[in-house]
Amino acid sequence: MTKIKLISHNDLDGVSPALLGRLAFSDDNFDYSTVSIGRINDTVTHFIEEENDGDTALYITDISVNEEVAEKLNELVKKGQQITLIDHHISALPLAEKYDWVHVIAEDENGKKTAATSLFYDYLVRRNMLQKTALLDEYVELVRLFDTWDWFHENNLKAKRLNHLYYLIPHEEFKETILETLRESYHTENQEFTFTDKHEILLEAEEKKIEKYIYDKQKQIIKERVEIDKTAYNAGIVFADTYQSELGNALCLENEDIDFSVMVDMGRQKIGFRAVKDEINLAEIVGHLGGGGHPKASGCKLTAETFALFVTDHLFKDEEKSE
Repeated sequence: MTKIKLISHNDLDGVSPALLGRLAFSDDNFDYSTVSIGRINDTVTHFIEEENDGDTALYITDISVNEEVAEKLNELVKKGQQITLIDHHISALPLAEKYDWVHVIAEDENGKKTAATSLFYDYLVRRNMLQKTALLDEYVELVRLFDTWDWFHENNLKAKRLNHLYYLIPHEEFKETILETLRESYHTENQEFTFTDKHEILLEAEEKKIEKYIYDKQKQIIKERVEIDKTAYNAGIVFADTYQSELGNALCLENEDIDFSVMVDMGRQKIGFRAVKDEINLAEIVGHLGGGGHPKASGCKLTAETFALFVTDHLFKDEEKSE
């Protein structure tokens, strides 16, 4: 039987396709890796040069590769190997326009925003690789809701709590707990996705912690005018190394005069961006900084250029004026 290798992003929407893969394929034939955006090209290259036996079907989900790596993968396709890249980020559209094995769908035919988990789920179901259940449907939708931020508009707190749980407990515990729940859906009448009692207690404590974190960070915001690709924006800037989705959204809602929030993570050397205004497309804006993502949630690396743009150009401005 053909071996299956899946390489995916390491957030909730990246790990969930791996869980679906474990449901669809036997453990003997299925292997997966979840990686950060900064490691994807090296990881895929290592597979091509060190692990590939020429017969393994490779899936890449919720993350894309650069043109150089894509060309290497295309050479494998020409030799008859199955390569499939499934993504929902518009930054991957140029690859989809060039290669038939790249599938990028940001919205479905009804205008509903997609996620890698929902796209891979549909892919497996359509090919009779995975059987649907009501609980599976709900889990996939919860992941989609959080990743696209539709949970906020629909007030689906369960989707937000699912993402909290992913980062709250060890990843192996999360994956095994969720996998067991999904597998049980084939043998039980209870088709509602629920958290365990233990996880409910942890989530309640975490939500109080997040509330305090946001309260403290709101007092630290620096509002500045920044120019990106010859366009000026009002940015709300804070240093933040955690809870970026919740914090970024809260800052935008509490400060209607800013176009987007900017969260500088010094430790991971990354910057997160969040927006709530309809006219702001962060995927395009952050794309000019070498990053990408979604219209309302994007990110880029912390470089000398971005550090100056969002930090040093503003942090010491008053001192420079007084000299």
